Amino acid sequence: MSKGRIGFRIGEDINRPKDTSIFQKLMDFGTPPLSDGLNKFNTLDSKIKAVSSGVKLAGPAITVKLRPADNLMLHKAIDIAKEGDIIIVDTGGTENYSIMGDLMSSAAFKKKIGGFVIDGAIRDIEELKEKQYPIFTKAVTPAVGDKDGPGEINYPISCGGVVVMPGDYVVADDNGVVIIPPDHIDEIVSGTEKKLKYEANRAIEIEKGHITKPDIDEKLRKLGVLD
Repeated sequence: MSKGRIGFRIGEDINRPKDTSIFQKLMDFGTPPLSDGLNKFNTLDSKIKAVSSGVKLAGPAITVKLRPADNLMLHKAIDIAKEGDIIIVDTGGTENYSIMGDLMSSAAFKKKIGGFVIDGAIRDIEELKEKQYPIFTKAVTPAVGDKDGPGEINYPISCGGVVVMPGDYVVADDNGVVIIPPDHIDEIVSGTEKKLKYEANRAIEIEKGHITKPDIDEKLRKLGVLD
């Protein structure tokens, strides 16, 4: 059961898959074909990018909603998160105050959490880059806010323009961040594999000299551009 009242509450623990190998599979796919498998839905705002190039993450979402410029509930989310969890944060769009820096990040990764996705700002960017932490964020600023609340953990949030539910699968790499509802994982994996198969075949066609896809000219004929 949830604890507290609206604005100061912590929801139930999230559901995590028994077979965690799915997360390695999702990372291996990468976000571009996953976005195709999601029919172009559930891709976060492109401003949310990796702090360190080349890092990746995939895991179940611990959702955190913060009052702008406050990180009280982020501290608690780090406390209750388990190994492999992804802490994904809605700051209400605040980019002028950081909600996390090197010390909080180091505490979190000491617990072997899977990473952070933050629709907001962080600081201590040099230290975070040096440590190659899997952190994705919208902004960087030296200013820090408060830790008084309100805030919520494991309730629905909006992050990067996408609704994220506790326990959703979060996947991120240099191309961006996607959110996968676990109830649809089989169809999304199937759609992703179909896209990857198409891309492999298309790469062979290009190598053989077939530069333009046949359907491009067909579409142009239907539009009256070509005879």
